Amino acid sequence: MKRIFTLSLFFSLAIGAYAQEGPSSPKTVEELYLETSVEVQVVKTLAAELSRDSKKQALEVVAGMIESGKANSDNLEVLAVLDELGGEGTTKEVRINGRLMNDYPEIRRQSAELLGQLGGEKSRDILILMALKDQEPMVLAEAVYSLGLIEPDSSGRVESVISQLVRSQDAIRPDNNFAYAAISALESIGRSRKGKVNPEVFVSLIQIAQGNYIRAVRSKAIKVLDEFRKY
Repeated sequence: MKRIFTLSLFFSLAIGAYAQEGPSSPKTVEELYLETSVEVQVVKTLAAELSRDSKKQALEVVAGMIESGKANSDNLEVLAVLDELGGEGTTKEVRINGRLMNDYPEIRRQSAELLGQLGGEKSRDILILMALKDQEPMVLAEAVYSLGLIEPDSSGRVESVISQLVRSQDAIRPDNNFAYAAISALESIGRSRKGKVNPEVFVSLIQIAQGNYIRAVRSKAIKVLDEFRKY
């Protein structure tokens, strides 16, 4: 707890130093760069800590940077942090005496959400890996939903990955949240590409519409299929 408090205090002092000028004092490009650089260093330090709380704080700072326009799809350092946090307990394991110490699905889910907000090719690649590797339903659903927020690639890779994941769902007890996220993502991709999607997209939507899902999910799939027919 002492370590977390120290880092939080450092962040408050570091960022607060730049806020003292007030809104009436426009900042120069150099000042804005320095402020962003300080925030990035704080994020990297917090993310490197083992505790869930520190990693959560790192994500909160990143969320603030995105909201204020200080972070975008070109910020490789922020993307690297989200990539790391998105793999906590999956692609990045910390074990003590054989026990996995960093299985933080909520941290991974929030990372996926922020990657969707950042957008860009790098975010898309990270999210695809998360969707294929993560077995936690809420993380998978968030990763797929976020993929739908990003401009689709011309190769149709995202469509193929989502369709693959739909096919892998348990036929008896499928995940309704994932299915709804998949439908939403495919709907967004279809709109971006004016209906010119891989045939497997239609197969996936039909599979959901006819699957063992709740009525709201099946109805959503049917609605999106109808929309595709209008293109």
